[in-house]
Formats: sequence, C-alpha cells, structure tokens
Amino acid sequence: MRALQLGFLVTLFACAPEQSVLGRAYDLHVPKGADAQTPLPLLILAHGYAVNGAIQDAVFAFSKQVEAKQFLYALPNGTPDRLGKRFWNATNACCNFQDLPVDDVAFFRALIDDVKAQRAVKPGHVFVVGHSNGAFMALRLACEASDVIDGIVAVSGSTWDDFARCPDGRKIPVLLVHGVADTVIPYEGREGLYPSAHETGARFARRAGCEPTWVDVDRADFAGNADPETRREAITCTPAFELWSMDGVGHLPAFDDRWPAAAFDWLEGHAR
Repeated sequence: MRALQLGFLVTLFACAPEQSVLGRAYDLHVPKGADAQTPLPLLILAHGYAVNGAIQDAVFAFSKQVEAKQFLYALPNGTPDRLGKRFWNATNACCNFQDLPVDDVAFFRALIDDVKAQRAVKPGHVFVVGHSNGAFMALRLACEASDVIDGIVAVSGSTWDDFARCPDGRKIPVLLVHGVADTVIPYEGREGLYPSAHETGARFARRAGCEPTWVDVDRADFAGNADPETRREAITCTPAFELWSMDGVGHLPAFDDRWPAAAFDWLEGHAR
C-alpha cells in the first residue's frame, strides 16, 4: 500500500505545473478555489538527501492537509551532486559532500519571493519543514533567513557544530522532532560534527536570550497506534522552542495523518 501511495504521489506532483526560480524547478500546490489575492500561509518542504520533494511528501503527507488547513505548499528540489543525489548545502556536516558551489539560502529566499509574486502570502506565516538534510537546511534558514521565514520544523536533523556560524538576527519558533533510536543522525549528536537534539534547541534558545531549561509538556501519539511514543518538551521562551522526542523511532518516523496536521498547527499557533 505504501508503494502504491508513493507512486501515486510522485505521479501527481510530477504532473503538477512546475514553477522555476534561479533555473531550478519547484511545485506549488494551491487549495482548490483559492484566489490569488486572499493571503494564505506558505509551507515549504525541504526533502532529505538523495530524494526529492514529491517523495518526501509521500512520507510526511502535508499535501493531505492543504485543503483542510488552507495553505500554499511548495515542494522544491535540491541540487544533484556528481552521483545524481539531490542535496541541500546546509552545514559542513550535511550534505554537500563534494563541496559544490551551491547557495541554498539564496535559493529559498528567491523561491519565497517567486511565490509572493504569484500569490498573496499571509504576513508572518512563511514556514519551512525539513527532514534529515532538509532539517539541517531548515535550521540554517532559521539562522540566516529569519527575516523572510517565520517558523521551522526540523525532523531528524541538527545545526552547526560551531554555532558561531549562526549569525544573530530575528528569532523565530523552532520545533525539533527526533527519533531517539535514530542511527543516521543520532539523537545524541556526533562529536565534532553536530550537537544533540536537546543541545540544538538549547543553542537557539540561548541565541534568543533565554535560559535553556527543558520542561516536560506531555506525551503524544503520531505513529498510528495507541502508544504515546512522543515526549514533548519545551523551553520557556519567546519565540517557542520545543523538542518532540519519539521513543523507539529511527531516522524516518512512520508518521500517521495526525503528525502533519499537528506540525502545521504548531507553526500557525506560534506565528507572530
């Protein structure tokens, strides 16, 4: 069934009208019946290494929320490396392994400008969700493009090991989601490459001038069973910084339909 859904979604988005910015294509999904003048939130999905936007959406399924939540939904693709694997140039740890001259911060800025040239985007409601390499990219954007991005969700990713590379600027809400059993991008980080999930959130909280003390919030179930596998923690701060730790879950969480709805609601609920 998952393979059939994946094939359907890849076909769906392959057939969708493509947009282009800086010579790179992306898909833009618009709610049915929406006119270009009514301001809507914009959600951008940053895929993981070696896949593309359509494949990432087949797993995270934000496309299923577009009609119910009424938002614009952009699916960009990273640059193919010399092995043909798409990547985002996020940090030195992930995932421009061949040191290609790609400025993805500029690309996301241009994509946002391009969408705004076509559609009315609700002020203060431009969001990025990323997985793995895309999560590293989302966190870099929180450092370097917070003037145009209003909140991020980073799944199975981390930030610069040398956080001095995250310049000061506008502070935006950051939601981290990470499987405790992740062996690809370990929950506890990798010394010399990137910090742990807790330390990643703490660094952004310190950058916002807050004491990085994690407080338990509650537990939630996003994996399709009755077990509340997700521990939700927060740092008392404005903007919001939260970590959703998924016990027993690896690098690619098997989210059910509740998770994309909850992630989008979190972003909307903390927009300023």
